[in-house]
Amino acid sequence: MPLTIGSLELEAPVLAAPIAGFSDFIFRGLVREFGGCGLIYTEMVSAGGWIDGRIEPRRLRGVTEEPRPLGVQLWDREERPIEEAAKRLVDLDISVVDLNFGCPKKRIMGKHAAGAQLLRDPATIGRLVAAAVRGAGSTPVTAKIRLGPTMGMRTAVAVAKAAADNGAQAVTVHGRTADQGYGSPCHRQEIGEVVDAVTVPVIANGDICDPESARKTIEETGAAGVMVARAALNKPWVFSQISAALEGVEIPPAPSLDEQRTLLLRHHALVVDREGDPHGTVVMRKFACRYLAGMPGSRTFRQHVSQAADTADFRRIVAEYFPTEESQVTQAA
Repeated sequence: MPLTIGSLELEAPVLAAPIAGFSDFIFRGLVREFGGCGLIYTEMVSAGGWIDGRIEPRRLRGVTEEPRPLGVQLWDREERPIEEAAKRLVDLDISVVDLNFGCPKKRIMGKHAAGAQLLRDPATIGRLVAAAVRGAGSTPVTAKIRLGPTMGMRTAVAVAKAAADNGAQAVTVHGRTADQGYGSPCHRQEIGEVVDAVTVPVIANGDICDPESARKTIEETGAAGVMVARAALNKPWVFSQISAALEGVEIPPAPSLDEQRTLLLRHHALVVDREGDPHGTVVMRKFACRYLAGMPGSRTFRQHVSQAADTADFRRIVAEYFPTEESQVTQAA
């Protein structure tokens, strides 16, 4: 079923999470090509840094050029920059303004007392959401949260209520606490408690990596949609597969190894065209290392591609170390 967030109706209830260092303009375009993603976000943007002119919003590069819907996630702990940043995003025709209350990184939580640190203070979260709503006007505002600071201090229900009561049109819940980072298993039951507590759509996030995990998450939580994060980095086609599964239609197959190799080379060419070379090749290293995850030969490929110096070197490494369908058949025989 379509997912409606305020006045925005998404074609699929499958969202792409904002991933620092990865959710750039080119990656977003590749995800869109495969289809199935109802809403994709830029990388998280510092509202205060942008508004005060301390940080150039490089993470917003390309947003005026790409299709909609498109979301931007902001973080801060002060109302003024949140409101002003939301106004600027409306001027950029952004589809959704999302506020991050779930980032567990020490720099965000400690130095800035923001992100998941705010899960201890639902009232402040409510005020920040209200500020974003003032700035965004008719553009939907959403919030992304975790279960709480710790399992012994689960505040997700109170936080979600504070967000919804102050105008948030949807809440995304990552099913881990701040101190659990990304390694512990996701707690689906606790996401379900948030679903039962608020009237706005709840989007489940955490351990969603394929159609089966997406279906299981929705069945166990009652969530209105799912958000995919790290799995998209090595499988940008996963959104089309999940959307098909949720619609009850045939799930499209993953691209073949040869098709993935072609995709990798095209991805690199797009990055180099935008960033120049050798800088574009250096930027591409982190993306290339995500290709082939879990496949035979992936470790050797990563060891070499992570040191690629320029375009010629990158292409040589791909030609030599990225497996082909033929090589895999030969090894199996």
